[in-house]
Amino acid sequence: MNHYISFDIGGTDIKFAVLDEKGAFLEKGKFPSNRFSGSTILNNLIETTRKYDNLSGIALSIPGFVNCFTGYIEVGGAISDFNQFNIKEFLEKKLSLPVSVENDVNCVALAEKWKGNAQNETDFLCMTIGTGIGGACFLDNKLYRGSSFMAGEFGYMITQGLQNNTTEKCTLSSIGGVWGLRERFAKYKGLSVDEVTGMDVFEAYDNGEPHAKHEVNLFYDSLSIAIYNLLFMFNPNKIFIGGAISQREDLLNELIWRIKRFPIYREKVPLECCLLKNDAGVLGALYHHLQTLKKDD
Repeated sequence: MNHYISFDIGGTDIKFAVLDEKGAFLEKGKFPSNRFSGSTILNNLIETTRKYDNLSGIALSIPGFVNCFTGYIEVGGAISDFNQFNIKEFLEKKLSLPVSVENDVNCVALAEKWKGNAQNETDFLCMTIGTGIGGACFLDNKLYRGSSFMAGEFGYMITQGLQNNTTEKCTLSSIGGVWGLRERFAKYKGLSVDEVTGMDVFEAYDNGEPHAKHEVNLFYDSLSIAIYNLLFMFNPNKIFIGGAISQREDLLNELIWRIKRFPIYREKVPLECCLLKNDAGVLGALYHHLQTLKKDD
């Protein structure tokens, strides 16, 4: 049976796994990323891959606008050094193995379809809530990537009124992402953003701290507005929520009651959490890799 190495490249950590073609984990681990140094990330990918013998290919889950057919990254998201860079060509030249590349949240959607909560769904969306907001559209039983591989970038939606005629602080990623939440709470506390974690903000919220309640309610409100819009734009059977925040027991209830307060939407709110958590990126990247191989046969 063939073995593959799969990487889920994020701005904070890079998760990796060696898997067989059925998606069974043979080994997995992670190491710190350095989103400000693309060369460091590439060197770490190469060094990690070279530790394993007899691999049949390399699968990558990566943020940004990614041409999944050529491996060209138009915009690298959190990793700006990957802007206008063909990571597939680079790694194939260095490692002499076939490489596949797919957007990170598209990988989450593929993983949930393959082995997660979306196995019986033909029309669903994925929304990941992390540093920013990511998305994926799985429609008519296949991924929809858009004309230039930007489909599903829910984080660019405007969910608040413009401030100073700019969109910078009005997007879903800014208001409904964890980085913006930390940034606003840290500013109120007179701290740097590095001194405040998302857990700190939610702990203060759970303890009834007034400013934390204000910021977390703004966070939930922005997410609920976005989800409401997505429900009408795509009419999906399910929207699956991923990211570390999805482990909060009250998350779905906080979003659902807010969506129900909008008078036009009267149906059941079809929200569900992703099943595969931290394994989704590497599994979805492998699934994309295997599908790519089938098309090449």
